[in-house]
Amino acid sequence: MNRASFIHFARRSLVVLLPVVVLIAATAAGAGASPAGQGFSRPMLVLASYSPTGGVKAGDTFTLEFRLANSGDVKARNIVITIGGAEFIPAGTGGVIAAGAIAPGADTPYSQPLVASSTLTEGSIGTVTMQVSYTDPDDNPFSESFTLAIGVARRTYIPSGPAPTATPRVRPQLVITGYGTDVDPLRPGQRFKLSVQVENVGGAAARSVSMIVGGGTAGGGSQGTPEPGGVSGGGGSFDTFAPMGSSNVQYLGDFAIGGERAATQDLIVNTTAEPGAYALKISLVYKDDGGLGYTDDQVITLLIYSPPVIEISFYQPPQPFFAGTPGGLPLQVVNLDRNSVVLGRLQVSTTAGELSNNVLPIGLLDAGGYFTLDALLIPTQAGTAELEVTVDYLDDFSQPQRITQMLTVEVGEPMEVIEGPEGGGGGGGGGIVDEPLPQEPESFWDKVVRFFKGLFGLDSGPEVPAVEPSMPQGLGPSKPVPAPAMKG
Repeated sequence: MNRASFIHFARRSLVVLLPVVVLIAATAAGAGASPAGQGFSRPMLVLASYSPTGGVKAGDTFTLEFRLANSGDVKARNIVITIGGAEFIPAGTGGVIAAGAIAPGADTPYSQPLVASSTLTEGSIGTVTMQVSYTDPDDNPFSESFTLAIGVARRTYIPSGPAPTATPRVRPQLVITGYGTDVDPLRPGQRFKLSVQVENVGGAAARSVSMIVGGGTAGGGSQGTPEPGGVSGGGGSFDTFAPMGSSNVQYLGDFAIGGERAATQDLIVNTTAEPGAYALKISLVYKDDGGLGYTDDQVITLLIYSPPVIEISFYQPPQPFFAGTPGGLPLQVVNLDRNSVVLGRLQVSTTAGELSNNVLPIGLLDAGGYFTLDALLIPTQAGTAELEVTVDYLDDFSQPQRITQMLTVEVGEPMEVIEGPEGGGGGGGGGIVDEPLPQEPESFWDKVVRFFKGLFGLDSGPEVPAVEPSMPQGLGPSKPVPAPAMKG
């Protein structure tokens, strides 16, 4: 092939291959790009809105109108909608709709007649299931499922003639505005008096009011239907609190509008009750002026504690106290409960003197066990000294509590201080005069010796033994007092 023939062949080949190269490049660019603002590279059908036409009533037919929207970036084709459910039954079409196609970003309205089931009650809500199946332009299948909630309206009855204007009935209303107990805290096995304050906050008077502690009804009938048989209060709960002295039913009389009255009930706490908060039901049974009966049930809360049962006393009689002189306080705490207890700090205080070693923690104390504290008291004056002994602990609701016991001791006058003959032998201060020791009887020869001492002008008085001072410390021994000389 010469040069001219080769050039001619190359030109013809370029003309044939150029359209093919351009087509391949365009296809590759289109496959890698997606429309701006779209989040899916597929069709995506969503339920844009739905609503039933008119009020939906049980047993009636209505039309469900809804709109499907394509939020994808590819056309949805071959759309088939299936609607059904046990509470709303399709009517007319059997519940299948051939919906055609929806372009990207477009929406299309549809409708389906439905019959509400007769089992639906007025004011209830039923559900409808919607299945949507479709394909993309390449026949790839997709499906979506939606659940629709439809409310059932209440029926309205229109009388044939003019309807009278309905007047709301004004009724009494009794409430418990306050309550309390005469014993605090409540313990298992303890009797107490419950006091409640009852007030009529309604717009009519309450007649023949009865209060039932533990709960009850009027004659066993329903509210608004008076029946014979009086007031029934035997169906209440008495596991924790039981009536004492009288039954749990009390007659309170009539309450005018805004009237209030106090009522009491004697109760006892069951010995098996554990510490905690217990609800107590109280029923107020009465009638209005038209004879209709009412029962207002209310609940109050009572707290049961199990505090420590301890005794605070002296484990032995304390020694006599004198003003200004220290003395010991032999204190003890005894656990009288059947269970162990955890106690906090034991402390004794007084305003009648100074105390030392008067605070000590206790800790776990077994049943029947005891704990002692030997405090030291220096009373400031004679008389009765009052001692306040406290024991701290945490109650069953983790709140700090304190048990207090008052004890007394008698304090005598201070010991008498008398000025000594030479300042008490201590140099310039008062001292305590010590009594001489008992002297042995003088013998005959002692008297003879003293006689001759007197003849020669010597001290002939009887010898007085020296006495060691007992207190205070620092004073020297007392000097013997010479007896007057006997003149011979």
